[in-house]
Amino acid sequence: MAKVEADLDVQRFSYEGGDGGTRLTFPRAHAKKLEGRAGVTTYGATDCSFEGLEGRFSSVRWKAEAASAGSAWLKDDSGRFDIAIERAEFPHGLSLTGGVEHSVELVSPHVTFSEVRLKVSGPFERAKPPEPTPAKRPSSPVNPFQRQEHLRFLDSLSGRIYLTIKVQLDLPVVGVRTLDQQLKVPIQEGSLDYRALDEGLDWLEGTFLDIKHQDQRLKVQWKVPIVGGGHDLITWALDNEASTLASFGRVPVRSLADYRIGSGQKSSSSSSDKRSGVLRSFALEAIDIAISLLAPRHLAVGGGTIMFGGDDQPGMVDLKVQGAIRDRGPGKITGTVGSIDTTIKDLRLGGSMLSADRLHFDGIETLEVAFDGFSPVSVTLVVARVTATNLAIRIGEKATSEEPAPPLPPAQPTLRIRRL
Repeated sequence: MAKVEADLDVQRFSYEGGDGGTRLTFPRAHAKKLEGRAGVTTYGATDCSFEGLEGRFSSVRWKAEAASAGSAWLKDDSGRFDIAIERAEFPHGLSLTGGVEHSVELVSPHVTFSEVRLKVSGPFERAKPPEPTPAKRPSSPVNPFQRQEHLRFLDSLSGRIYLTIKVQLDLPVVGVRTLDQQLKVPIQEGSLDYRALDEGLDWLEGTFLDIKHQDQRLKVQWKVPIVGGGHDLITWALDNEASTLASFGRVPVRSLADYRIGSGQKSSSSSSDKRSGVLRSFALEAIDIAISLLAPRHLAVGGGTIMFGGDDQPGMVDLKVQGAIRDRGPGKITGTVGSIDTTIKDLRLGGSMLSADRLHFDGIETLEVAFDGFSPVSVTLVVARVTATNLAIRIGEKATSEEPAPPLPPAQPTLRIRRL
């Protein structure tokens, strides 16, 4: 059920009725606090000022010629997302109206937010593969776990990645050995030179580790010098395009999202041997990343689309990240971003949907991604300034379901008006 509550302080107001229904108009109004709920999402603001405020009683339908708020928030009951804004300015007005399925929609032609904090929590799981039907079994089934097809916006990355790979192996004959390898990886047009990585391994680490392209996968393997072949420690699936590029010594950065941690055992090893495993630990430490996203690119996410950049604006400038993650246990990377420029269409955040002709993040002071193993579990952003053009936020958007939602009573605003 949609619900809006507010206490309004006004100097004067008028009450009008007609064929269009009854309405209240306020030349100026101030609300110390405004709160609302739509579905599983709550929202609100404090210290709100309105110019030319008009509201109707038949449904949630309010608009103002200009408005501002000292603080605002938007979050869902499950904690999947939480947005807090220190100050919001709507110089060209805004409207709050009842939407479909008893949601509410906030629309404004231009918005400026100051000191925005956004937290999105997971887990961010990969989709499970559908069960194939015997009658329509594809001859070449697509791997449903492959993320790289949805990450083509990374193909315009440029910059560099510095990190240290730390691997602990329990090798036959040699015994337990810890290998530390510092890598400096330049990124050009969204790809890296994996052959240069292999050649850049230190002499000692290079006798035990090997980086190679084989069977449409990029592989990091361990080996015992002189005797024995390589055994997988970690591999990355490559689509046809990435595999072709790998034949020339380069792999797209987007392909690194489709990883698989190996046990380090031969495929013929017994199950008890596999449980013990040659690979004792695998970690990426001393991560130091500096990259930018230059060309316009699209990303399909959350049931909608994000376009990074435009004709006169790069998508992302000066992303700098530091931290460490490992194959098990907690990890974290933190960083900053100079700016991000986007266009957003129908992006879902829990029970809300966001669209904007332009959404510009200026000065991301904090970027923090928390991990459990190599899987991200939460993302936190703190942004100094966000500007939006033709912003539309639909709150209380019903999740897709085959069963129709039960009928809800119409939304009604609750107002307490005090004349000063």
